[in-house]
Amino acid sequence: MIIYIFKKIVTFLFIICVLTQICFCLVYFAPHSMLNFNNLSFVDAYSAFFKQLLQGQFRLLSGETVPFFHTLLATFELCILALVVALVIGLPLGIFLGLSNINWLNSTIRLGSLFLYSCPIVMLVVIVMHWLSPTWTISMNFDVSPSVTGTSLLDILVASKTFKLQALLDQLHHLLLPIIILAIQPSIMTIQLVSQSVKSTSRQNYIKMAIIRERSPFKILRRHLLPNSIPATIPQLTYNTTTLLFSTMVIEILFNRVGLGQWVMIAYHHHNYSIIAIAILACGTVISLLTLLGEISSVAIYPLRHKVNYV
Repeated sequence: MIIYIFKKIVTFLFIICVLTQICFCLVYFAPHSMLNFNNLSFVDAYSAFFKQLLQGQFRLLSGETVPFFHTLLATFELCILALVVALVIGLPLGIFLGLSNINWLNSTIRLGSLFLYSCPIVMLVVIVMHWLSPTWTISMNFDVSPSVTGTSLLDILVASKTFKLQALLDQLHHLLLPIIILAIQPSIMTIQLVSQSVKSTSRQNYIKMAIIRERSPFKILRRHLLPNSIPATIPQLTYNTTTLLFSTMVIEILFNRVGLGQWVMIAYHHHNYSIIAIAILACGTVISLLTLLGEISSVAIYPLRHKVNYV
């Protein structure tokens, strides 16, 4: 298992390295680049690019600095929170659908899931905000200026202020609406994948033998069914990180939240294609990191699962 995880980490680092090289070439050879590399040689520009990348910020010709890590972590925070909500909602419903024999209830949940999944996220945000505006205090600016960690929740936890709990609850209240909207599609995918995996595993012979030997249905579910069905769905769920990242950027634009979405919109408005190239690197980093975490989590939960890749 350690060798398998090590190979995945090496693959992740190789992908990030390739993305970084492509990003540097786009920045260096792009016409009218706004980064401060125009008057440098190729080797000096290469060194300056990676130095600024490791520092987490890029300096423009105007002297303005662009926070790379803070922007990336702000988007990553929203993605992680949406994935947590999707797992909390999707896992129980998926297990229920996989084991339930109530046809009308299963059909109702599947129909509602397909309806929500087919709705464009922009239209869904507009409808929800119009519906909740009379009763929900919606603030379009959900930003708590990141200064230490780049994420609003961690900044509140590490801040030397009193009433951290109240500030944390206020920030979660502001984040609740975008997180719920962002978690709809991952929740639906989780429900579908988990229900199919649970239903397929429950038909296996070793599960039927466990039903004969065990008296407690809960023990069968905990010892035999879930350990053999849930780990198989984790890598498949991480494959949808591209859609999740795109939805996160749309949510950041609509709710005026600091992140990759606002970063790309401002760069496109000012025709700053160098910053867009760096945003491509940030998107690739988020997608690759979420995929790596999903694969490592799958192997950590069920170590023998990695043998499927070599069959």
